[in-house]
Amino acid sequence: ARSAAAEPTIAARPHGGRLFRKYLLLILSLVTGALLASGAISIYFTYRETTELLADLQREKAIAAAARIEEYVKRIAQQLSIAALPQVAVGDVEQRRIEFLKLLRQAPEVTDVAQIDATGHEEITVSRLGMDVVGSRRDRSQESAFRNATPAQPWFGPVYFRKETEPYMTIALRPGGATGPATVAEVNLKFIWDVVSRIRIGDKGKAYVVDHHGFLVADPDIGLVLRKTQLSSLPHVKAALAGATGEGVLAADLSGAKVLAAMAPIETLGWKVFVEQPAAEVYARLDASILRTLLLLAAGLVVSAGGALAL
Repeated sequence: ARSAAAEPTIAARPHGGRLFRKYLLLILSLVTGALLASGAISIYFTYRETTELLADLQREKAIAAAARIEEYVKRIAQQLSIAALPQVAVGDVEQRRIEFLKLLRQAPEVTDVAQIDATGHEEITVSRLGMDVVGSRRDRSQESAFRNATPAQPWFGPVYFRKETEPYMTIALRPGGATGPATVAEVNLKFIWDVVSRIRIGDKGKAYVVDHHGFLVADPDIGLVLRKTQLSSLPHVKAALAGATGEGVLAADLSGAKVLAAMAPIETLGWKVFVEQPAAEVYARLDASILRTLLLLAAGLVVSAGGALAL
């Protein structure tokens, strides 16, 4: 009788064990699948939204940097317009020379400034690099600076490299009207180094400027500028010169390191301002967020396994 009564209990044990494992695996699979799907979707959208946000932020930094550089150049043009005020009597060369000397003291970026009369002949040139010249009557009527100077706004010439090292730009204006004399200044652009060096892009990022040919005009590393570095071979620079909008993109810098780069144009000068920040620095917070999500997912799996075991 005892053995007969015990038989159902003994027979039920393996059946109960199999049923326990089935329910455990079923509940654990359902909960694990739901958690994994939820975690994967969360990580995907977090990555996408954060990437777009970082790209927009980088673009805003580029726009701010472009505005600061443009304001710097416009300030030089404003100082030139003050020195070229038409109040000085026509023919009063000495008074004009005094005004130009004041300009050289106030604007160290200006190395040469000249006044060209309405017929295109040079009346006076004041220079910090050479001797002043008065009454040379040199014909400059075919120069772009004289032909493009207008009363409406300053004319900014293309970047050129004096002695193949220092970048320069010509600024010309005609404050006395369309038929008046033109004032032409040569501006040393290496002083923009101070402006771009003050622009902070994270801990290791930087801002730099290229002209419409892709030559480096300003960079925190002044040596790159003085070596007349050409950057048009970089894909993101090439795309920007071809008319791309300049949104934040992953690219490689001059050394080959991965960076998040964005661009903003300076339309009045034809320049492009780029900001670059190491990709590792930019995405550090995103990586930390993804790691936290994965840790929470792992914790959820452990809890779900415990709950399934209890059920």
